[in-house]
Amino acid sequence: MQLLGERVRLREPLARRSSLRIGGVADLWCEPHTLSELVQVMSLARTHKLALTPVGLGSNTLYPDEGLRGVVVRLGGQLASWQCVQQSEQGCVLEVGAGCINAHLVRGALKQGFVGAEFLVLIPGTFGGAVVMNAGTREAELSSILESVDLLLPGEQLPARLSPAELGMRYRHAELPAGALVVSGRIRVHRGDVTAASQRAKQDRARRNLTQPYKLASVGSTFANPEGDHAGRLIEAAGLKGYAHGGARISALHANFFINEQDASAHDFLTLMATARHKVRTQFGVELVPEVRFVGFDGWAELARLEQELEARDA
Repeated sequence: MQLLGERVRLREPLARRSSLRIGGVADLWCEPHTLSELVQVMSLARTHKLALTPVGLGSNTLYPDEGLRGVVVRLGGQLASWQCVQQSEQGCVLEVGAGCINAHLVRGALKQGFVGAEFLVLIPGTFGGAVVMNAGTREAELSSILESVDLLLPGEQLPARLSPAELGMRYRHAELPAGALVVSGRIRVHRGDVTAASQRAKQDRARRNLTQPYKLASVGSTFANPEGDHAGRLIEAAGLKGYAHGGARISALHANFFINEQDASAHDFLTLMATARHKVRTQFGVELVPEVRFVGFDGWAELARLEQELEARDA
C-alpha cells in the first residue's frame, strides 16, 4: 500500500472513527483519493485475499469489539468532492463523490444557489452511506432526488451506473451487488429561495438538537420507524426509556437514541438493541428493524442469539 503513503495506517482504532465510539482496531486503514487509487487498493486486497470493507464517517455504524481484519477503505480527495455536471435555467445535476460529507454538500449547493437537498444536512455522515441506507428525514429521502449511482464492482476498472430502481431503493434500504463499492452518485437540485431554504435547514437542526441527543456518542436513530408509528414511542411505551446495560444507555431524551455513556462495548449496545426488540415485539407485536449498519460481523445473528436468551429467561 505504498501508493497511498501516509494515507495508510496500521492497527487503526475504529472507536475514534465512529460516532458511537465503539470498536476494536482495523488491521489496515486506507484513504484513496482517486478512482485509480481505489481500483489499485481493491486489486491488491483481492490479490492478497484480504477482506475489503468500505466505511464512511461511521455515523450509523457499529464496529465489533474484535476490530476488523483486512483492509478498511475511507474515500477522500476527489472521491469526496462534488461538481455540477449538467446545468439548465431551472437547476443542476450534481455529481457527488461517495466520500463527500452530506452537510458540506448542502452548504456548497446553497452557496451556488441550488436548493432541494437540504434534508441531507440532518443526515450525519457521507453521501455513500446515504446511498446505502437510502437515508432520509420526515421531509424526504435520498431516492427522491437521486438520478443514478456509480458502483465499482470487484475486478472492474470503471464504475457501472445504476438507477435507483435498479438498486431497489425503498425506505432506509438499497440493494447493492455483492462486493460493490459506491463511488459517486448524481442528484437533481434546482434554483430557488436560498435564504428560505437555509432558514428551514437551521430550524430543522435546532429542532433536532432540542429533541435528540446529537451531541452524545450515538448512531442517531437506532431503529427505523415502523409504518404508521415511531420506534421511539414504542420503546418508551415498553418502559425502556433511560434503561442501561453496561456502558450503553437508551436516551432519556429520545428513546430511539442509544448512547455510549461510559466505555460501552459492542456487546453492551447489541444487548440494548435486543432488549428493545424483544420488549416491543412481546408487548405490541411490532418488529423493530435496525437502522444501524453492522460492519465486520453478523449483527443480525448476534441479535437473534441475545433475543433467544431473553425469551428463555421470560418463559
